Amino acid sequence: MTFITEDWLRDNFTLSEGSEIHLPADSRMTPSARELIESRRLQVKFQDKQGRLFVETPDESGKTETAVPDLKAVHGLTSKDKADVAACELCHQPVAKKPDTLTHLNGHTMVAKNDPRLAFRAALDATIAEAVWLQTEFAQTPLKGWLADIRSVLGNIMRADALNEPLGEQSIADLNADEMHKLSHNPLKYLGHDHIVPDVSHGRDAAALNLLRTKVRETEVSAARIYIDCYFQVIRPDIMQALNRLSSAVYVLMVMVVREGGVMTTQALKQALMQGGTHAH
Repeated sequence: MTFITEDWLRDNFTLSEGSEIHLPADSRMTPSARELIESRRLQVKFQDKQGRLFVETPDESGKTETAVPDLKAVHGLTSKDKADVAACELCHQPVAKKPDTLTHLNGHTMVAKNDPRLAFRAALDATIAEAVWLQTEFAQTPLKGWLADIRSVLGNIMRADALNEPLGEQSIADLNADEMHKLSHNPLKYLGHDHIVPDVSHGRDAAALNLLRTKVRETEVSAARIYIDCYFQVIRPDIMQALNRLSSAVYVLMVMVVREGGVMTTQALKQALMQGGTHAH
């Protein structure tokens, strides 16, 4: 049994607004831990030793305030406890046996595997794989929290796309989209190091992060093919902005890895933004 306290949450997660966290299925939460989760709008899933995922079932009043949560098993992506009946997008008939040339676009629609929307999903899937690999590489470094948030945002994008749901405001290391934009566009002012062009002299860590940055950019371009129409109207501005800011976040990490002094804390970054820059130059 794991007792989840406010301090435990802060030690194990960055707790960026709206991010998803996984807790042991036998967890018991203190009131302060639950209050922190609710204030940060964290998406909580519980996982047992067999890898099954669960969500907390609200009581009749819609609240989830008990110390011992009532859990129900769900799909990791959809958070649903039952599978939908999928139909072919072309003929609208239920698919009793899925051929190798069809796959799920979402829980209730199947499309041909050459659908451009699946190309975006594949690019997003590859980016998630890259982010997870980097999480294992940097598990004991200051980059750990940033990469956990980046992985969380990628998962939120995947969910919003698959379920056709709006994507809420995303943050990484507790920095919002506007703050990340400022940091990435004027690193000399806010980080104390000018823009960089990837180079072997920057070292292994920066090179590894650059692989993730390029994956995010490829995914953004793939998303643009389906979410920007022939009249330049953006169909999913939420997803497009989130991918753009993800690229910015990884670039900011690269600059901080290269800069003298290493990765700055969120508090230091916010202070630099508030004061209009660092005192490093």
